[in-house]
Amino acid sequence: MIQTSDTEFHPRDPADRIWTETTYLAFNVPEAALHGTCYVLARPNMGVAMSSVVVARGVCRRPHEVDFCDPQIHLPCPPSNAHFTLANGLSVQARSLTDWRFSYRHKLGACSFDLALQGLHHPYDPTDPRENPLVQGNTAHSADPRVGDAWSHGHFDLKGRITGTLTLRGRTYEVDCHEGMDRSWGPRNETPNRATSYISVNCGPAMSMWLTMTLDVAPDGSVRYDKVNSGFIVEHGTVTAIVDATVQATTVDMLAISDHIVATDARGRQHEFFGSVIGMRPMGSINPSIAAFVSLMRYRYGTQTGHGGHGKLFGLAYLAERLTGERA
Repeated sequence: MIQTSDTEFHPRDPADRIWTETTYLAFNVPEAALHGTCYVLARPNMGVAMSSVVVARGVCRRPHEVDFCDPQIHLPCPPSNAHFTLANGLSVQARSLTDWRFSYRHKLGACSFDLALQGLHHPYDPTDPRENPLVQGNTAHSADPRVGDAWSHGHFDLKGRITGTLTLRGRTYEVDCHEGMDRSWGPRNETPNRATSYISVNCGPAMSMWLTMTLDVAPDGSVRYDKVNSGFIVEHGTVTAIVDATVQATTVDMLAISDHIVATDARGRQHEFFGSVIGMRPMGSINPSIAAFVSLMRYRYGTQTGHGGHGKLFGLAYLAERLTGERA
């Protein structure tokens, strides 16, 4: 179970060069087809941090079409992971496990935001078998190389309401969306064999869904959503784990343009979601060995309408092994 102390850097072997702690936030302005992310990866034993802020508008099929991207490496690592400001202009404050503030100001003035996230529930711990039934005695599940080592020691996911303002190249937008954030900690090699999908559906406090699945890629480039790694449903603050799911998606250049999700929760209920794209972008990772493909979707769940992200994360070595073939 996640504790208040999990907002901070965790106890670790000071000689562990690859000990890593991350913080991630997604947000959107769907009426303007804007979707953004901010990400921090800190290696406290090495004294360095990396950070990426990305904001895209509408359909961007190539990286150079994205409206704003500020990836920074070799930033000084802050002494605290719960309250810090990085040299790239990003500040994060964890007032509690469910009360967060993210602010950012680009040094050249192209982008800024001031966002508050109010969580809908206690953060979900996918590594705890009391919360995620899929990890109970399932060593094959935890050892799947497509998941990578990002969850090797600790992780939490939090859904919430995000409010504030975003200014992009001189125009200011009001942000009032439901989305989420996560934190991870533990040794991380950043091996390029990952193949995972991260899907977020947000219809307000009555229904939110978070789902991660492993992926497989055929030689023709088609993507198969293989099996659930972790997922949960949030209904008026009540969290129920997802134990099975199927995803069918239509993609263009690895970017989802529509999807159909059927998720079964631990209470035996099925939840069906239909998504259609309103924005997409092929970037978001500061790790050059990883290819990220992110779509902003409009979702329908019964009579409810919401929005969220459909992301795919591939190691370049994983894709090369399946798509390039042997060359003479």
